[in-house]
Amino acid sequence: MSRLSAYILFLSLFLLAACDSAKKDFMTPNPNEPVLDVGLDEYSLNGNVIGKTATDVSANQELLIVPLDDGLKKIRVFEQEEALKNNQPVDECIKAKLHVDENLSFGDFYKTFATMHFAGYSNIKYAIGTNFKEIYDLKLPTRSRPCLHVNPFYISPPLRYKYMRNRQKLSLDEILARLKIKDAYKLVCFVDYFKDYNSLDLMLSFYRENDNIVYAISLNEGALKANPSFDGFSFYSFNNLADLWKFIADIRSKEKLQNDSNDVKSFVAKCTSDLFGKHASLIFENDELMKDIAPLLKGLKAYGYNGDRIAFSVALW
Repeated sequence: MSRLSAYILFLSLFLLAACDSAKKDFMTPNPNEPVLDVGLDEYSLNGNVIGKTATDVSANQELLIVPLDDGLKKIRVFEQEEALKNNQPVDECIKAKLHVDENLSFGDFYKTFATMHFAGYSNIKYAIGTNFKEIYDLKLPTRSRPCLHVNPFYISPPLRYKYMRNRQKLSLDEILARLKIKDAYKLVCFVDYFKDYNSLDLMLSFYRENDNIVYAISLNEGALKANPSFDGFSFYSFNNLADLWKFIADIRSKEKLQNDSNDVKSFVAKCTSDLFGKHASLIFENDELMKDIAPLLKGLKAYGYNGDRIAFSVALW
């Protein structure tokens, strides 16, 4: 064996050991942090199989996965009883870990973390496929950490997704028309609100054309103007991730320059900037696979879109 071959073999074994260590660390349950593993055949909680993925998750037409909900609630009851015994406050932001097979559908992933949230788990670390070194965070709303989408302007992701394939713009007039505000005073209030809406409000997705993935992004470009004003959402598409990240890097740079130049902001503008300034929505159709979504998650994480700065939506249920 040559020196180079020996070096390559050593490096391969070293990386394999590191991967196994990362997997063991992630998949080992902690007393206050259960681990849910969702495979293509079955799913388990803390190493104990509790059901079949095809029947309990994929075929389930509701968001709630009942066997999983029952298992998680038993753990929650035990945690609460232990906290009371030790005169400790019951933590509102409960932690859990989730591992999903890379070939699991987005719809099944969505139902899984939704069920975890229903059971009271709001801080979820998750890994996709065999990559246990790339861990993502999902911080879901609680009473003390409300949903970011609290402004009356929030336009549902499915509506914006609808226009991603065949539009360059969703205008403010169209948005107002869809809100169907008949009261003249309320309409004036909404228009006044829109004038100060200066968040980028990024939304990302992808669709398929001739077996190729086309990445799409929707945003409020008005936030990048010298005098920010909202006139609707713009849409762009890219045939590869490199061009998408280049575009996002460019608009983030423009956003930073714009924020630095705005020393004085209106109250509404400051609130929307603080709440939505570093927030992104991801929306996909049910049958898209997590292995195709993972590259988007990894790239967004590098830009700070993680935890409570990212949200998921289903395009078609």
